Amino acid sequence: MTVNKLPPIHPGKILQENLFEPRGLTVEKVAQSIHIPTEKLQKLIEGKSNLTTDMACRLSLYFQVGAKGFLNIQQIYDLECWKDREEAKAKKQIHPYQENKSKQKYA
Repeated sequence: MTVNKLPPIHPGKILQENLFEPRGLTVEKVAQSIHIPTEKLQKLIEGKSNLTTDMACRLSLYFQVGAKGFLNIQQIYDLECWKDREEAKAKKQIHPYQENKSKQKYA
């Protein structure tokens, strides 16, 4: 049985669905409020750019929540994307370190 894995959810979609839509906020309104170009925030919402530290901090001040949460969303997304693209190849290339248990201890 093959399990179909859903693709990772981009941080922009999470922002749109969890913060913007429930509050009736537009990209233009939020961009203006956090003093960034509308196009920059629009690219994030569309999944065409990443959530930067600067934007995470600005959004955290605007929504009055911790910036680490925003940064964690981006890191989790990046990790899941890496796993989807690179993990199988890396597992074939990398041989895990194994402690040599037969090492002799010198006095």
